[in-house]
Parts: sequence; structure tokens; C-alpha cells
Amino acid sequence: MTEEDDVLTDLRRRGVLNGIAWAHRSAYGQLREDYNPAGGHKQSWIGFNAHVYLIDRLDRVFQCGDFAVPPGQDSVGRDVLADGIADRDSRTMPLLPAGTVVRRDLNGSPGWSVAGWRWLLASYEFGQVAKIAWTERSETKQLVAKQPHAEEDGGLFPLSSLPGLPPLGELPDEQRELRRTLVLAHAMDPTTAEVELSFGRIRWNPDHGDAWVWRTGLAAGSGPDGGITTSQRSTSPAEPSGDAVADADVRIRRPARDHDGPHAIGEA
Repeated sequence: MTEEDDVLTDLRRRGVLNGIAWAHRSAYGQLREDYNPAGGHKQSWIGFNAHVYLIDRLDRVFQCGDFAVPPGQDSVGRDVLADGIADRDSRTMPLLPAGTVVRRDLNGSPGWSVAGWRWLLASYEFGQVAKIAWTERSETKQLVAKQPHAEEDGGLFPLSSLPGLPPLGELPDEQRELRRTLVLAHAMDPTTAEVELSFGRIRWNPDHGDAWVWRTGLAAGSGPDGGITTSQRSTSPAEPSGDAVADADVRIRRPARDHDGPHAIGEA
């Protein structure tokens, strides 16, 4: 099993991919409502506000950050998680047990962690995901891109080319999680409002080659009321079963690596 298969299988089983899909749909639904190109909103506005909304929605669905469970409680109240978001989003929010995902920031860059894997956020110009220049990004993204990886065809720094590298199990927790840090990259076309969402391991690319060791496109299907549906369900034991709603129907695409382009805005 490849690293990609291992990660996606584990995150799907835990309901985390459903949570990510819901957070993305809700965040970009809000972004489209607020977006006003005639009023002066540009690509930088999209990148910054998508970043802010995604942090909020990821924290909500995983009950962490500003929505962390108070001491002595099993979960955050549904009314708290639903406050300030669209009714359809509150009705379709997956119910995951608190603690499934925890916040694990890196150098001030918002991050989320589950089962030893962490992901950070990155925005970019729509259609250009394969050529994000990590060499021009923050020091944090550069650090992540330079981590050794298990994929032999993933370009620079495969484990087999680094003799003497300590095994993952021998590393301190902080270094182990750094080596297992992924990126959730998002974009919206400013003209059509079409969106993209990719998840995977980024590649240090001073050669101007592919920006990813591996990546998977994530998309959510629309339910009859604009919500999202799935065959997977994850309910919190603290919530009554009558309040349970369908999770996100996550479709996974192995995208062709032929997009062109650079850069992102609004991230650490």
C-alpha cells in the first residue's frame, strides 16, 4: 500500500475526509455569497477570506480551536457549532466525536492532526495546483516541502536516497509529525466561481517541476437541498440519534498533473 492509500484509507475510515469536504463546501458557500468582484474583490481577497473561513469550518466540524470542548464536557453543543453559519450547513455538518482531530499548528500556520498525520492549508491561483512554487512560499511551507517521503517516484528526498536517516519510530514526536505533514490546497476561479480542493504531500520543487509527491482531488456531491450526502455516517455519542445528518459524499480523483501556474495568498 502506498503512503497515499494508507493516509486516505485511514482518514476515510475515521470520517475525517467527510469533515474536510463539509468544511470546504461550507467555507466556499459563504465565500461565494460575500464575493463582489464589481465592488473591487480580487484574487487576494479570495485567498485571504477562503483561508479564514476554512479555519473556522475545520475547527467547527472537528470541535477544536475556537470550538474546543469545554473541560468536563464530552462535546460542544450543536447550537454552538451552528452559530453564524447557513442553515443547510448546520443541518449537513457531520457529527464526529470530539478529539477525532486536534489542532496542531506549525510555526503559527494553522494545522490539524489525526492518527499521526497533520495537514496545513494553502491557497493558490485556480487551475495551477501542479505548479505551486513552494520555493516562493513561507518558511513553514518550505520546511514541509523538504521533508523526506516514502514515495520512490515522488522526485526529491525519497527515503531510499537518504541512507542513515533515522526510522520514523525513532524520531521525537515533533519531528515525526513534521515528516508526516501534508497540505490541503484550495482555490476558486474568480470568474466562474468553480472551486478546486487537493490534498497530499508537497514536493520541494526548485526544478520548477510538479509541486506534489502525491495529491488527491477531493470533491463533495450535492444532495437534494444543496447539502452533501454519503454512505459513511459518524455520530457523536453525546448527540441524540434524531439529530444525526448525512456526512459528505467524498469523491476522490487522481488528477492529471498538467495544470500550469503559481501562487497563493492568505496563508502562513
